[in-house]
Amino acid sequence: MLQKILCGYTTPISKFKSNPNAALAEAQGDAIAVSSNNQIQFYAVPASLFEEMTAFCEFAQRGTTELESIPAKFTAEGLDMDKVSADMAKKVKQGGKGEFEEWQ
Repeated sequence: MLQKILCGYTTPISKFKSNPNAALAEAQGDAIAVSSNNQIQFYAVPASLFEEMTAFCEFAQRGTTELESIPAKFTAEGLDMDKVSADMAKKVKQGGKGEFEEWQ
């Protein structure tokens, strides 16, 4: 059975189990496909790459391609939070269909 490999590095699971840090270091920040019996079992990624992928997914879910800020950092500077919360409560009471918006 053919299997598509979605990264540039592969390693057998026995080598990965013996020293996972060395395998990740050898890939120089890229993902590693870990195989067993010539089948890809999982992909291993360094923490920094996983964080980038998570941030990208969060931005993709919001429907924007602008990667100007990290989504986890939210400040309410310049917002009237009483008005924001009142608007949110009104939408919930009206039975909104799960549409979200960002406040600037």
